[in-house]
Amino acid sequence: MQGTGRSGRGTGNIKAAIPTDFPSLGVPWLMSGFASLYGRSGLANRMPPLANVAISNVPGPQVPLYFAGARVAAYYPVSIPTHGIALNMTVQSYNGALEVGLTACRRAMPDVADLADYVVDEHRQMLALVKSRETAVAVVTAAMAPAASRRARGPAPKGKSAVIKVQASH
Repeated sequence: MQGTGRSGRGTGNIKAAIPTDFPSLGVPWLMSGFASLYGRSGLANRMPPLANVAISNVPGPQVPLYFAGARVAAYYPVSIPTHGIALNMTVQSYNGALEVGLTACRRAMPDVADLADYVVDEHRQMLALVKSRETAVAVVTAAMAPAASRRARGPAPKGKSAVIKVQASH
């Protein structure tokens, strides 16, 4: 957690140093020139990276897209690798689904396919947990409905009671 705070402060300092009051027409040309100079100068090898993992989420279109008349089946995000970033994970929504893109440095993370498998497995477990909790809520709601109607009719006869036990798994 401590590293995240430092990288956030470092990013804030960099953002403060970037001028914002000039026309953006030449910005791509300038940025590619600065990036090239940064890489060729060897400065990238001497400065510590701001972070080594980047995770982002991008809201995408929630309607189907079409390309040359064909419906786009998936909309996978692709990230831009940056010096010092060993892993970039981007989650993007598209037409009611979530797509995950992993971009990794092969030296720092040669087993990115294993990470992808772990992400899929964890997502399945989270979905199962959500479904089990939805089922538990439905059971409790159904059990509470008769109790609410009994309260409207008056107190329950003595000697009769009901206990509803809900157990959530973790």
